[in-house]
Amino acid sequence: MAPQGTTRERPVALVTGASAGTGSEIALALGAAGYDVAITGRRTAALEELAGRLRGQGGDALVLTVDVRDAEALDQALTRFLEWTAGRVDVVVNAAGTTGPLSPPIGEFSVADFDNVIATNLRAPFIVLSRLLPVMRAAKGGRVVNIGGNHGMRGRAGRSSYSASKWGLRGLSRSAALEAGPDGVTVNYIAPGPVAVPRMKAAWRARAEQDGVSEDEALTRYVANMGIPLGRPSEPTDIVAMVLYLVGPGGRNITGQEMVIDGGATL
Repeated sequence: MAPQGTTRERPVALVTGASAGTGSEIALALGAAGYDVAITGRRTAALEELAGRLRGQGGDALVLTVDVRDAEALDQALTRFLEWTAGRVDVVVNAAGTTGPLSPPIGEFSVADFDNVIATNLRAPFIVLSRLLPVMRAAKGGRVVNIGGNHGMRGRAGRSSYSASKWGLRGLSRSAALEAGPDGVTVNYIAPGPVAVPRMKAAWRARAEQDGVSEDEALTRYVANMGIPLGRPSEPTDIVAMVLYLVGPGGRNITGQEMVIDGGATL
């Protein structure tokens, strides 16, 4: 929502972690829905390419190359964002994330590894909300969507740092929803399961080669191992659709909720 005195006419969104995967798809969808979009990530070339596509949709775009683990650099990027928007903030999507160590049990990975995951998945969204939520509350409106993971709904052996970070993000989302609700700001949490982004598809191809099976067979084994009742991983479009719903008219009375998109894996 635009505070009094701003000149920007189109609604404004910030999407972190937009240089690849689901984050970039969310940014494009918001651009197509009529938003000017600021995008963050570590890969400038990928962000510039995405910004070109966003401008090609008829809107404006701002590239913010930043490592969200760097608190000072992230704060500076948020200052640039607010200058660009003239103080207007309509939508915030915290999509930056990392899985961290994939299989070592507790005691077999370092504190530095743990801190890296927490800094990316939990501290960075906190910094973003610390700067932008007061602006949204003052304007009496806005939507926040935090992209978590279904390991934030349950524990999983070998994913302790990731699970801890996403459980924390759930708590942050609920607390923020309670604080900002009286000012008309919604805060929700999306918990995807496995999503068929290029990085994950590459992992399936590598596993297929390793096991001497087809990619389809490798995927079938993966889905069975993950216990997904619907029998398939999610696509980025599944996550995008939920984001658009939550920031659109249908999401006006939904806040503090966890939207699990994992084909039933957490049942």
